[in-house]
Amino acid sequence: MNESLVKYLAGLLDADGSLSFAFKADENRPGRCYIGLHLGLASSEAVDKTGFIDNLPQLTGMGSVSRYGDLRQFKTWAITKRSDLEMLLPRLIKHMVIKARHWQWLLDTWRIARAEGKTCSLAERVALTEASRHSRKFRTGPIRPKNHPTWAWLAGYLDGDGWYSYRRSSGQWHILVGACAHVNDAESLRFIQRAFGGQIKPQGQSDNVMVWNRSLGYQNRSFALRFLPNVAKHSRLKRHKIDAIIHHHRQRLSVPGCE
Repeated sequence: MNESLVKYLAGLLDADGSLSFAFKADENRPGRCYIGLHLGLASSEAVDKTGFIDNLPQLTGMGSVSRYGDLRQFKTWAITKRSDLEMLLPRLIKHMVIKARHWQWLLDTWRIARAEGKTCSLAERVALTEASRHSRKFRTGPIRPKNHPTWAWLAGYLDGDGWYSYRRSSGQWHILVGACAHVNDAESLRFIQRAFGGQIKPQGQSDNVMVWNRSLGYQNRSFALRFLPNVAKHSRLKRHKIDAIIHHHRQRLSVPGCE
């Protein structure tokens, strides 16, 4: 698996992925469980129009995809195999911006339990689950400080928690790129803002969700035509929207006197 795909997955999983403890009963000792890990990425047919999630087992050589819902319109890519997790997680974590410290704690805790051959009781299972919730809230951010988003990570993050808005209203085109994050994870938005500008503000009346927006309109056309092709190279889920905005700007540039 090439590093660009790993960086893209790091961004997508920062947005929409989950890593959690998984517990398997010890058949020889009732009431005791082995500690495992479950890596998951969920999507729907409406979002994943290209079938990218379905193809992840082939692209990565890891995990499986299951479907659920009345029309089987939702799908989840999941990895639970120890060797796959040991191979993939360290590569993902070094590129993650939001969940790296939390995922590293989960990985370290799992490794220690496995090395000791440790099982847990029901009470210990509850305590571990609670510790994981606490860790997700307070262990945020990258393992090491990062100066600038990589294009692949950014494409993945925007494919998950971002949008490309392209609409005409009151005779004017409104073209934006944006992303949202829980207030605890808002440093990810500031990380993007420091690199590309734009504004960050609360989402409506909510105190829990922050939103970053950056105009890609006509006054920012030169920025848009530098920014969008770099993201498009890596985007898997929203490439069609990016291409539509690029086409719109280039089409107007090709029309004499059209500004």
